[in-house]
Formats: sequence, C-alpha cells, structure tokens
Amino acid sequence: MGALSRKSLIALLVLACAIFSFGCAAPVSTGGSSASQKPGSAAGAYLSGTSFAPITETAINDFIAAYGKGSPNWNGDAYVVSDFDNTTSIFDIANQCNTYQLQTMAFALDPSALRTALASGIDVNAHDNSLWLDDIERSYRYLWEQYGPFSPAGLDEQAQAAIQADPQWLEFATKMKALYDHVEDTIDDPTACAWVLHWYAGMTEDEVYNLYKRSCEKYQDVDSELVTWKSPESVDSKVGVKSCEFPIGVSVTDDVKAMLKAYSENGIDVWICSASHVDGVRAAVDAYGLGDYVQGVIGMTQKAEGGIYVPAYDWETGYAQVNEGNGVWRKSDKAIRALTSREGKVQSIENALVPMYGCGPLAGFMDSSGDFNFCTEFDSMKLVICYNRADRKITEGAGIVAAVAVYQQDTLDYDLAKANAAGDTYYVLQGRDENGKRTLRPSIDTVKLGQTQPKLFANEDNEGLLNYLIDNNLTTAKAFDTFAVHCDAGDVTNVLGATYGYLSEYDGYHSHNGKVGGETALPEAA
Repeated sequence: MGALSRKSLIALLVLACAIFSFGCAAPVSTGGSSASQKPGSAAGAYLSGTSFAPITETAINDFIAAYGKGSPNWNGDAYVVSDFDNTTSIFDIANQCNTYQLQTMAFALDPSALRTALASGIDVNAHDNSLWLDDIERSYRYLWEQYGPFSPAGLDEQAQAAIQADPQWLEFATKMKALYDHVEDTIDDPTACAWVLHWYAGMTEDEVYNLYKRSCEKYQDVDSELVTWKSPESVDSKVGVKSCEFPIGVSVTDDVKAMLKAYSENGIDVWICSASHVDGVRAAVDAYGLGDYVQGVIGMTQKAEGGIYVPAYDWETGYAQVNEGNGVWRKSDKAIRALTSREGKVQSIENALVPMYGCGPLAGFMDSSGDFNFCTEFDSMKLVICYNRADRKITEGAGIVAAVAVYQQDTLDYDLAKANAAGDTYYVLQGRDENGKRTLRPSIDTVKLGQTQPKLFANEDNEGLLNYLIDNNLTTAKAFDTFAVHCDAGDVTNVLGATYGYLSEYDGYHSHNGKVGGETALPEAA
C-alpha cells in the first residue's frame, strides 16, 4: 500500500482522538450514505432505505459502528434511552388511552370515590378546581345510575353507543379531558402526568395494562384525525361550557422498529423512559411488537394497597420494569424515586439504570421539554435524535434542541465523530408526517396533522435563536447553558430580545457523569 496522503493522516488523527476521548465506547464515523455501510462479521443489522432523513440514518449507522458489538470498543454496557410518547410512537399513548377510557367508560370507582381521586394532588380551593369537580361528579353520578355500574373492562359497543348518545356523557367526557389540560396549565406538566394516574384508582396493574393494550390495538391502524369535544350548553354546570381538541390514532412506525431492532441486534440495550403510566408503557411495547428489542421500561409509578391502585404516586417502591420476553415483565430491585419528566428522568436513570450498567446512556431520543434534561445533562450521551413536532417554541426544551441541531449540522459541520471528538453530543432533528397512518419523513421538517406543507420551526423566535448561535459562534454547551433557563424578553440579561427557556434551574450541559446513582426523591406534589 502506498504512502498515506496528508488528508488521510488528518483523518486518522481525528479517528484516534475519537477512540480515546470518550465514555464507555468510542465514536467512529463510517462516512458516506447508509447504503454503503457494511456490518462487521460480529455485528447485527444496519439501517438502509428507511424513511428517516438521510442525516438521521447515517447518524444511527455511525453510532452502531462506534458502539455496537461489531466494534472493538464495545464493552457490553452500551445502552440507549428513548422517550415513548411522540418519540417511539407518533402521538401520545396516555392521551389516547384517556380518550378510549372515556369512550368505553372503563372506570373502577363510584362517583364519590372518583371525585376524591381527582381531587388528590391538586389544590381544590384554587383555580376553580372545586367547580370542575362538582360538574364531573354530577354528570358521572347520573351516568353511573343510568348505565352503570362501570368496570375496568369497559362497556360493549352497544352500551357505548347508548351512553354516548346521552348529552351527560359528552359533559363528563369533555370535562375530564379538559380538566387534564387545566391541571397542566395551572400547575405543571410533570405534576399533571402524575395526576392523570388517579384515573386508574381502583384497578390492578393487570387491568391498567389491559386497558392500555386495548387502546393501542384499537387505534394503531386508524388514520389520524383531529377531534374536538365540547360540553353541551343544554347541561347546567358550574364551570361553564368547555372544549378540548386532541388527535385520534397513535402508532409506532416500521422505521422506528427497525432502528430499535438494529440497536438490540448490535448488543446495545434499549430502555424506554416515559411520563406515561409504567403499566401502560409496557403494554404499548407489547402491543406494537417491540418486545424483542426493548430491554425494559421506566414510567410513572402508582401506589398500590392490597394489589389495588390508589390515587397517590409511588415514591418508595415504584420500580423499573425489565422485559423477560414473551409478554413477561419483572420489576427490578431499584426504585426510580422520581416523577419521570424533566429532571426526574435524569434521577430515574441514575437510580435505576446507572447501578445496572455502571455508566450513563450513550444515546437519547426525545420530542419535548420533558426529555430535555436527560438528553443534555449526561456526559456519556453521544447521540440524540429529536423528533420534530414543529410547534416547539424556544420557551420549550425541544425548541432549543431543534435550533442547536440545525446549528451543529449547517454551521459547525458536525457528524457523529466530529461532535464527539469536540466533546459534544451530536443532535439530529427528524421530521415526520402526522397525517394518514403517520410516518417519518426523509427530512428534518414535519407536516403537522391537518396540514400539507412541511414546517421546520414553531415561529420566528426559533430562527432568531439559530441566528444568534451563528452570529456569536456559540458552543453547544454555551447554547444550552444560556437558553435553558427561563428569561423574559424585557430582562436586562436577555441577549436574544425574545423570551426563552423553560427551567427555573438547570444543572448544565454534560453536568451528570452517569455514576452518582443516588436515591433522592422529588417532593410529592401537594
């Protein structure tokens, strides 16, 4: 073989830097398109011809080459963590299950007990909450007496048709859905995600699992539809007429399944960390045929007494769930001790997974503010794929990540190896089409439900943030550390001229080394 060119020598030096600089394994860029990449003799499948954007498919294959069992740097402790709702799936399994639960009236509580459950975790004397509960209890009591009693199994189709023809059902169903939005607006998203678990009070974990499984199976093959419910003006109420809007249909695409399969076959464990009920997420894993690829699940945990769920969060014995295969799940011996959203996802991973693997995750998959912390704080994180909702503002974590992803690729000229050699996580934005049966797009922009034109950013503030990063040549660390914490547009410290950030405190980019593994719980919501 002839002498190496100067360009080749530089490439080898960059490669050597990448191999010896980082974490549990070393990043290696395979270069070129995914179709040109061939797995080694010990490796599993790579991706080819998917609907992922080319930059995403290349990043996935580069990641497998660097960290999979076909690489000499693989050490058996490689794992990735993915959110579920609007990340692994398109749309939200919890919101879909809430709709299905209302359509089938799958409840385990009588009217008084339901009111008590819904009142748990919120201030009944604030935000008109007592008026909301009065309306919900009254309509539910009427339905219970006329069509009940109800059970976790729900009503059959004939009984569903009969009850849904009654205006009192629409009053009840609309205000139950709208109350979830009300709680989220008046408290915060993590608390709302924990509060909605109270809908399942009176059920066993198997009953919650089966409720979610039925919901996933019913709606995975239907076309997406944007539905509006409005409480009837003809029904007397204290809080007044309310409405809510939500999508119907939720599924996991074949491309995402292929990606998870590729990780698993290449010796990289896949974990789900979701703000949905842990029983619901493991049901979704089984319903969507992910059981062969997902090692385990972390989710919101509900307290049980005598095997029956009560309206309280389980801070002490809420465990991660390990997938034993063939639909069998086993609780791990480590309690997550956190609400599985925002900083709680970092705590959950440190409490449940770091003791298991001895290091933090190597890749993260996200779509929202709830995922921002774990996808930016672990210094072990080499790759993050952010699914583009195209409506995430710079007052949300995913809106900041979207701007950073475009900046890394278009301005910093990053690929996986270059980003990791610079000490950075590589951020990739992935588009989707929310219409029809819901698919990914070979692009970084997204076609929103009910629309036909693709969209990259929520608004001009995202563009303004991107331009600021470019004009000031910011590092990835400086970008996240500056813009993650909330700052009003008129604040004297605001450098952007627009309100940005959503956290009151931020530990900082790459601030967690994946080895602390404490067992500190967040304080329980009032």
